[in-house]
Amino acid sequence: MKMMSMPDPQSAYSLAMRKPAFRLTLPPTIYVSGGSVVGVLELDHELALDDDIDRVYVELQGTIQTKNRMGGEADQFQVETNEFLRRPLTLWRRDGSVSPTGGSTLVLPFELKLPEDAPPSFQFESYMNNAYVRYAVEITGVRTGTFAVDRTVKTPIVVLQSDPIGSGIRAQLKLGWQETWGRLKVENNIRKYPWGDYAHAKLELLVPHMDTFPLFSDIPYTIVVTTTSAPTKRKGNAAPEKSLFPCAPRNPSEIDFELRRFIDMDTPYEPSNPEELVTDIISKAHAPIPPVDVEVGNYVWLPDAQKADRGRWSQEVSFHSYINLRFTPTFLTEQLKIKYTLVLRIEFPGMGNVLRLELPINIGSGVESSFPFADSSRTVDLPASYWNTSTWSDQ
Repeated sequence: MKMMSMPDPQSAYSLAMRKPAFRLTLPPTIYVSGGSVVGVLELDHELALDDDIDRVYVELQGTIQTKNRMGGEADQFQVETNEFLRRPLTLWRRDGSVSPTGGSTLVLPFELKLPEDAPPSFQFESYMNNAYVRYAVEITGVRTGTFAVDRTVKTPIVVLQSDPIGSGIRAQLKLGWQETWGRLKVENNIRKYPWGDYAHAKLELLVPHMDTFPLFSDIPYTIVVTTTSAPTKRKGNAAPEKSLFPCAPRNPSEIDFELRRFIDMDTPYEPSNPEELVTDIISKAHAPIPPVDVEVGNYVWLPDAQKADRGRWSQEVSFHSYINLRFTPTFLTEQLKIKYTLVLRIEFPGMGNVLRLELPINIGSGVESSFPFADSSRTVDLPASYWNTSTWSDQ
């Protein structure tokens, strides 16, 4: 009786240690909508045959997903997924139509085009809401056999929208902004105690007047704080007392200046627009980067028209620096709307003596074509999970 030989079982360890039959090479690049993703697949022909790989294809993938908890204590989620981009291209087949001419390695270049309206890469994570726009290039080795498992390699990529207007603004900023400035201000009467005459404080923010704030550009700004004391008696030519209220800030740490992001999406509860702090431009917690130049003006005496010996002391302090943005630009899709606001705040002693400015801004990529990046200053700030494809299916 003839005995049937059984295949040697392969342990999970031996499968994991198997040398892969192919390797994907993508240059470090920020891709732009409408452009092409160019890469190279290196395929070991002998290993591919030995691993029963029937064909190998590359696919350019883009996915929008929102995941919202059904309630504060609930473990159920509402998940909406839009696989808006699935662009495959077969690179090799087992039929022998493509085989190596020397050695056993095939070098297979490929090029896949991004849609003109591709939204930018994005990721937001919180306890109640998750949302992302993810892009990846995935190589799949399709294996034969009933229980065969395909071999896959997935590599995340970053995509930005083309921004011709922002590109022109970037060029102007690089040469030094010579156009008009936008000026936003808030002012109020304040007093340190709930009695006595009111003093006055004014907060102003000056930024270039432009339609979009481009990425990877030094965008200058100036903050001006003007304080005017309550009516007081002047003592000859003496300078004002150190205890004069309100005292204008001398240090950037006395100001809060931040960029906030608002994520508008459909959720099973309200509100539907979670927000997050993107970056502290000026903060009490740490020294600002880049540094801020402070210009302290002299006290100016404003005499009272009715009383010669009475008046008010006024002082102006200016803070000059710039912002360099590296965040997902503003964008709009059916599932997600991403908006940004600059928030400037200063607090004086006393109850309710807070001045606050909010300036909604449109952030654009400032680029029109894909470009290589060599350091973090020229890439988009995304969470670490964007680059860890092993966690994508869990989210």
